[in-house]
Amino acid sequence: MGKLQIIGRLARVVSAAVTPVALDEATKIINNQLDKRKHYVKIPDVKSLPLDEASKVLEQYEFNYALVKLPADIKYANNDSDTILHILPKGGTNVDPTTFVKIYYADADTIEKSNTLFKNMVDQKIDKQEKRKQTVRNVANKSKQVAADVGNKITPRKRNSDK
Repeated sequence: MGKLQIIGRLARVVSAAVTPVALDEATKIINNQLDKRKHYVKIPDVKSLPLDEASKVLEQYEFNYALVKLPADIKYANNDSDTILHILPKGGTNVDPTTFVKIYYADADTIEKSNTLFKNMVDQKIDKQEKRKQTVRNVANKSKQVAADVGNKITPRKRNSDK
């Protein structure tokens, strides 16, 4: 009998003995997890809702939550003020009812500052584009001037003896 045959038979014997035990343990683990999650609830997706509506919804589900004001950022420039922009854990996630939920929003002042940041960014981009265009024009003009100077130097001059 070869080594491979011995290993094959040994593997069959071991798998036959271990498989039922492993399956029983795996089943126990899965059942424990399912039992833990029986009372889990789905977090309502309150993103894009006004603050007061989102608060009412979370209170109906009896979640503990906090309202967190976001700092000004370009990505909030086109949003409505006092609306939910993010929620943690994400809406639609199954969680324990005692889970603490954070609701992130931007007020009118934050939206205004975000719009200012956005406008400044756009202005900076336009300035950069104009500077690039001017640099290209300068390089092109300098290239023309150098080409003309080289052309003048290459052009044969009349000698004094030819006069």
